[in-house]
Order: sequence, then structure tokens, then C-alpha cells
Amino acid sequence: MYKSSSALSLDDNVPDAEAVPLQSLKRSSIDSLASSDLSQLLADDASDASSLDKPIDGGRQAWIVFFGCWIIEFTIWSLPLSYGVFQEYYSKHELFKSSTAIPTVGTLTAGTSNLCMPFMSMVAARWPQYRRTQMIAGWVICVIALLGASLANSIETLLLYQGFLYGFGWVTHYTPVMFILNEWFDKQRGLVYGILFSASGVAGLGQPALLNWMLRRFDFKITFRVYALAVICVSGPGLFLIRSRDVPRKPLVPTKALTSLRPIVRSLQFQLIAFAVFVQGLGFFIPRIYINSYSSDLGLSQSSGAFLLALISLSQVCGQIGQGWVSDRLDVRIPMSVSTLLCGLAALLLWGPAKTFWPLVFLALTWGLLSASYSVLYSRMCTFLVGKEDIDRDSVVMLMYGIFSFERGISGALAGPISSWLIGSSEQTIDLAAYGLGKYAGIVWFTGICMLVAATMGIGRLLPLK
Repeated sequence: MYKSSSALSLDDNVPDAEAVPLQSLKRSSIDSLASSDLSQLLADDASDASSLDKPIDGGRQAWIVFFGCWIIEFTIWSLPLSYGVFQEYYSKHELFKSSTAIPTVGTLTAGTSNLCMPFMSMVAARWPQYRRTQMIAGWVICVIALLGASLANSIETLLLYQGFLYGFGWVTHYTPVMFILNEWFDKQRGLVYGILFSASGVAGLGQPALLNWMLRRFDFKITFRVYALAVICVSGPGLFLIRSRDVPRKPLVPTKALTSLRPIVRSLQFQLIAFAVFVQGLGFFIPRIYINSYSSDLGLSQSSGAFLLALISLSQVCGQIGQGWVSDRLDVRIPMSVSTLLCGLAALLLWGPAKTFWPLVFLALTWGLLSASYSVLYSRMCTFLVGKEDIDRDSVVMLMYGIFSFERGISGALAGPISSWLIGSSEQTIDLAAYGLGKYAGIVWFTGICMLVAATMGIGRLLPLK
């Protein structure tokens, strides 16, 4: 009959009954293991046995958890990616059209989410037993933010609810979701993240047109309330599908985490990758915010602008899955450099000279395929930098992910004011013969240069790993 190693060690330490008087016999746990150690050992054995029943990188339960994550991404995070529709609507609404902070509402959502990621990662790593509570709390905050935005009567209220609170609710909810997903997938993590992030792109295929119709047919108040109801009805059931894998989870000690991170952040490879993430984030948001307004100033219909946003979302779906697949097979620095190089060229050679609809179509395709999918690479950037020998590898990977997200948050928060300044600083009116229609020339150059600078991190392949 099979015995565990712990059982064998206990049996070996039991004295022979014939050789020792009965009254001198003692509990073997005192001779070999402290009772607390024994209970911990048995608990670990039970957890290991349970985890063997639920395989990593596959299995029914793993894909059920993934589907729950996908539903939530599809419903909640797709709204900020359609902000171009709100940007165009607010710029012509009596309550908001005089404000220069309209673009900041959109970038503040992503900026807040990214800026808070390191803090929320530390919370989820430090108190793993409360991850589900954290996940539900963030979901509730997102619903409250939508209802609050529906009551807005000033741009400041939109900044608070649609911008800050929605982003904060999302990161509070999504950080523990990512921890749980990482428990179920390892070798296929790049592909899984690609498919997951594509959910918001799938929603974006029809969402811009639907939101545009609702905003014109009703108003932003009704639109936000209807969307809050959709979040409750569609993403709510997804919460019940997300379950942690039965593996031992030790709370992460902050001092140990800092000890693990210190040599990584000092390495030249990290500094190059971190620089690329920051600069790419400065240019990433701008086309998505302004392509609708650009097409309108070009004289195209409102449906054309909505179509361009939907096209970005469509190509984003393919790009995110493709980037994830590639990152599982190649050095992650290759897709990082190639994607930013091509996006920089697209901004300068397609967007700037665009005087008709078709250059904007090719810009939208390129941006969705290569720029919107850039964040999929974060997971592989982290595993590339974090050593496999680290005993808290998964937690350290998530903390590193939080650092990159924090950078993206800073650059995203800066992108709104910078783009507003570049647009507002020009006294030129729309000039159909000018580069970027005159009005948009500054943001076109800024976007293109940011992407080309981010592409230079590819020189890291010529340097030692550490």
C-alpha cells in the first residue's frame, strides 16, 4: 500500500514495542516533527494532490475561468476604447464644448488604471485570500462610476466618474483576475492574454456605432445608465465563473519582493524595455482619440468615424492574438520593436498626408494590429526579465507587470494634456492642403516620433541579457 514520504518518516521514528516499556512511549510527532509542521505538511500534500486534478495550460476548469475573464473584459474595458465617440459628442455638447479637458477624460481612465496597478498588485499578492472580494469590489465601483457619469453637468464631473473612478474600479477588479488567470496558464500565457485582450476589440466592432446612435438618439445620461445595466447583466455572471486554482498561495512579503525586484530594475535590459513602454504609451492613445474628429474635419460622415474606430477594434482582435502567439515563440524584443517601427511610419506617412477616407482606413488597420496589441507583450516582457529560479516568481512577475502598467499610466495621463496643447496651440483653421490638415500636424508628428523612438529598444538584443 502506498505511503507518503511524511508517513514513512513517522513510521521510521516509532520505537519498537518489545524493546521499550509501554509507559516510555511518546507521540512520534514529538520525536520527528512539531505538530504544527505536521499539519502544514499534510495540508501541502492535500493541496498538491488537489492541484494535480486541475492541469495547468488546459483542462475544462481552466477554460471556464478564462471565459469568465473574457466576458468581463468584453463588457467593461471596451467602453474606454470607444472614447473617440464620446470625444466627438462632448466637443459639440453645450455643457462641455468650451472645455479643453475633453481628451483628458478618455486618457484618465486608462491612466488611472495603469497608475494604480502596482499598488493593487501588491494588495493581491499580500492578501491572496481576499482576491475574490477585491474583484467584486472593483466591479461594483465600475457600475457606480457609470451611474455617476450619467448625472454629470460639467467636465469636472466626467473627469471624476468616467475618467478617474471608472479606471480605479477597473484596476481594482482586474488585478486579482490576472493573478487567478496566471495560476491556470503558464506556457501559453502570451496566447491566452492575446485572446483575452481581444475581447474588448470584439466588442468594439459594433460598440462605437451603437454608442454613437444612442448618444444622438437619446443623450449621454441615458447611454451611461443603459451601459451600467449591460455591465450588470452581461459581466455579472462572469464573476461566478472565475475561481482560483487549488495551489498553495503564500502571502508576498514586501521586503522579499523588493529584494527580488532590485537587481531586475538595475539591469540595462529592464531600463530599455521600460523606456520603450513609456514612450509608446505617449503616442498610443492619440489616434484612437482623434481619428473620429479628423475624419469629421475632413468632411466625412459621422458613420465613417465610427467605422474607423470599429476597424481599429477589428484589427486589434487579430493583432492581440497574433502578438500573443508570436511572443510565446520569439524573443519579446522583436515584436516590440517591429510593431512600434511600423506604427511610427504609419502615423507619419498615412495619417499626416491623409486627405481622403482610405489612408485613414490603412492607419486604423495598422494601429489596431500593432499598437493596440502592444500591451499583450507586457506579460512576456516580465517573464523575460524575471528569473525562473525566483521562489515567488508569479507574484514578482505581476509586480513587474504593475511597474510597466504604472509607466503606461503616466504616459497615458500625459497624452491627453499634451495632445490638447498641440491642438490648441495652433491658430490655424482646417487647411485641406496642409499636412495633418494643419490643425492636427502637431499630434501627428508627436505620435510618429514617439513610436519610432520606442522602436530603438531593439538594440537591447545586441547587449548581454543582464
